[in-house]
Amino acid sequence: MNSPFIDSRLELQYIKEISGWGIFTNENIDEGVVVEIAPVVVFPRRLMEVAIWSCQAEGVPSADLKIDQYTINWGPEGAFPMGWTGLYNHKDDNNCQFIADYTVNLVGIKTIKPIPAKEQLFVSYGEHWFEKKGYIKKYLF
Repeated sequence: MNSPFIDSRLELQYIKEISGWGIFTNENIDEGVVVEIAPVVVFPRRLMEVAIWSCQAEGVPSADLKIDQYTINWGPEGAFPMGWTGLYNHKDDNNCQFIADYTVNLVGIKTIKPIPAKEQLFVSYGEHWFEKKGYIKKYLF
């Protein structure tokens, strides 16, 4: 993978319906294009679990604990992706995929279908992500 970058054809947009962000393209993008490469901050997986348990013990409602929604698995550890890589929304019929270079701690986003201008870019969080995290899939995009 190359150095960190975000393709100039991408734009970040706030999506009112989900009260969150999404990544869109302002031009057509072909299949097989790496549109973003970003570093990740790696941390021991147990660190996130302890932080969440501590917050819950202090009475912080689970709905307010959003940080784990933006972390990814990084081998046996956890990681916080930088750039916009943590803001791509899930869709079962995704048009992008994550790619990883564990040797230099970089994560990328690569298109797996042609994406027309003005469309949102989606990745799959995996078949069981919502079950493991205890989240409800509210939006089918």
